[in-house]
Amino acid sequence: MSATTRAAVFCLLCPLLVVAGVGCNNGPRWGTVAGRVTLDGKAVERGDVRFVPTNGLAPTSGGQIKDGKYSAKVPVGTMRVEITAPKVVGKRKLFDTKESAWDETTEEMIPVRYNTKSDLTLTVESGVNLKDFDLKSK
Repeated sequence: MSATTRAAVFCLLCPLLVVAGVGCNNGPRWGTVAGRVTLDGKAVERGDVRFVPTNGLAPTSGGQIKDGKYSAKVPVGTMRVEITAPKVVGKRKLFDTKESAWDETTEEMIPVRYNTKSDLTLTVESGVNLKDFDLKSK
């Protein structure tokens, strides 16, 4: 490669390297966490997965569960994982009138040991992190 060609390549790459380096130390690094969520071997139809940093220094993040699958952009580090999924148990009127619309009443179907009192943790790294959660009701 001639000196002229090397100079041309350098001139083209230099701005890209500068742009790529801008903001590298602004806030947390991120990874993607994706996988499946099952309860007693059955896919959780809908719900949420939250990732709470154990050190409290990064933002909490999360994603929705749809047909047993989830994906979320999560800060790099050790996260406490909280999983919730509502189960429809009935209906109730929104107002005490004859014309009132109805609303579903729900209960949490995931045991508290996986959500409000979760002991699930995951160390998230940059890039793609695949993690399935096979939960048990008992």
